[in-house]
Amino acid sequence: MVDNAWLTRKSWLRRNTGSPPRLKVVGDVPADLVNSVDENGSLVTVDPVDWIICFVPGLKQQWWHRFVNHKHKHVFAMRPTNTGSWLLVEPWWSRMMVTILPPADAVKFLRWGGTGDILRVREAVPGKASQFRGWSNCAVLTSFLLGRSSWAWTPHGLYRELLREKATRHENVEQLLVNQFTNLVSQYSSNALSLSADQLSLPLRELLVIIGRNLLEAMMAPSMLEVCYAAILEADRYPDATRVYAQHGPKPAVAVLSRILANARQAGEIDLADCEAGARQFHGMLRGNIHLKAVLQLGEMPTPSEIDLRARTTVKVFLDGVRRDETEPPRVCRRLFGLSYAANAGSSSMA
Repeated sequence: MVDNAWLTRKSWLRRNTGSPPRLKVVGDVPADLVNSVDENGSLVTVDPVDWIICFVPGLKQQWWHRFVNHKHKHVFAMRPTNTGSWLLVEPWWSRMMVTILPPADAVKFLRWGGTGDILRVREAVPGKASQFRGWSNCAVLTSFLLGRSSWAWTPHGLYRELLREKATRHENVEQLLVNQFTNLVSQYSSNALSLSADQLSLPLRELLVIIGRNLLEAMMAPSMLEVCYAAILEADRYPDATRVYAQHGPKPAVAVLSRILANARQAGEIDLADCEAGARQFHGMLRGNIHLKAVLQLGEMPTPSEIDLRARTTVKVFLDGVRRDETEPPRVCRRLFGLSYAANAGSSSMA
């Protein structure tokens, strides 16, 4: 997946603010999709970007090479993402290769481009090709992308051809979202909650700062913000996908925090009646409104130093609320989440 979130986030809340003309719903297309079409006829408004177009000599000698420019025997397109990877679109003899390259592999293609000519070209949005050619191209290019030998020039013709293949299967929209949310959220959650043996042996305050900082960095990752926004926006239509986001996001974090707090309570470091409730409280304090602001694009994204400060502040406030008060007897210490004092203190207050 291309993580150009700095571009994607611009279009999250972008809506057609004008008064759209009366639109017809075609077939079974939902009305909200029809009304979200932009002036170019697209469901999303995408700003034009620059592509790196590489005109290169061949890597293998071919009989026809002597009839064409010696430096321009092949052409492919690349563009960088904000994660350091590169998107590659390269037409082959038998297919169109579209893939994400890690930096080291991208350099190979750039070096190849350096042996020929490299141009930076701004794409045209919505484009200037003829409408009829564009309509037929959607089937032709898709079959080329899949590496299929196909004579189909209409979308339905390609559909029938692909459906005859044994490995082809129909997909459900909600299940696709469930799979994507599960993979992405689980990956970020697992990375945030992965702790080494040395880290687990740290004092509670330092350990919570590390976990808090890791969780905040995961929450504020552009990909996670996009998934969160989609989960909220599509909660009514695809509730299973939204539930997956909750199950693989906050729940594992609360479970890990609960175990850490339970160990600390057993060691006498804190006085907490319900460790799971304490973990939820800590997680909620950590998120606060900083996450909601990021999802709604209210203000600037927090810097790493601001994330670190928030983690440390949250840990300080939280631990000061559950730390054992050494000036009171152990059985008369106040507990978190509205739990009462010892029985004799409760009786006195009633009197």
